[in-house]
Amino acid sequence: MTKAVLRFAILLATLWATIVRGQYAPLRATVIDRLGNQHQVSKLSYRGNFELEYFVGDQPRTAQLVDIARFRLDGERGDEEQPISITWRNGATETGRIFTGGAGISTSEDALGSGQISNLLSGVTDLGPISIQLSDVREVIFRHADSLAPGKELKLKATIIDLQGRRFEVSKLRYRGQLRLDFTQGRKQRSIDLAKIAKIEFPEEGASGTEFRPIVLTFWSGKALEGTVDASTVRLGGETDRIYQLRVGAAFTGDMAGGPFAIGLQDLKLVRFYPEEQGAIPATEVVAPDTLKQ
Repeated sequence: MTKAVLRFAILLATLWATIVRGQYAPLRATVIDRLGNQHQVSKLSYRGNFELEYFVGDQPRTAQLVDIARFRLDGERGDEEQPISITWRNGATETGRIFTGGAGISTSEDALGSGQISNLLSGVTDLGPISIQLSDVREVIFRHADSLAPGKELKLKATIIDLQGRRFEVSKLRYRGQLRLDFTQGRKQRSIDLAKIAKIEFPEEGASGTEFRPIVLTFWSGKALEGTVDASTVRLGGETDRIYQLRVGAAFTGDMAGGPFAIGLQDLKLVRFYPEEQGAIPATEVVAPDTLKQ
């Protein structure tokens, strides 16, 4: 299996995991364009799936549409990316920025080499199907059915140890902006919720230019699973410096007491998660490498 085919398969697995969650959720919304026209849309999707990709600072994030009450774009139509304000169904708010160009490229998709994908909101109105470029949208207000519960907000905490033995205590942990881990097991593409994982071990040190790193997943149930993750540090065709640095140096992201946290797969030794109900995490410390042996 070639690298391009494998990366494309990982993308398909990610999209399928998203669609599985949303296929039974016919989202309804009022879409307001830049001219002030209101469109009552059912079966709403974004680029054919049910989540948004956006950035908070330099960290990639994804948001399930089922969890959003409304979002607003405040930039100019011709801007490649625009400020986005998201209001969640629980009343919380978040601001960031999102790619809105007519044929924009999200960071993750460019890293996978999938080329340009039109940033379209699509759905059905009383007059028939509708598609509108995100750059033409001013605001989207969702009308969620009472039976469609929002997803549970997870704020994952973990101890991350790198190959130098340094320990980082991280909250709001995400993998490539998601709350799930994409990896391969043999020829199968897998996607597993991070909340189900107790520990991720990287038993072999990744050499410069390594395409894939073996991992061992231990679940809270005690079950263990082996696989590999794409840890290539080779620059892909068409990658800008910024996109390359995000892909290689920010596989896992989150928050620390001193500010944002990011680390690449090639630098990891261990990720140990805290049970969701557990409270405060200990202070950051440095651990000698020989203490990491299991």
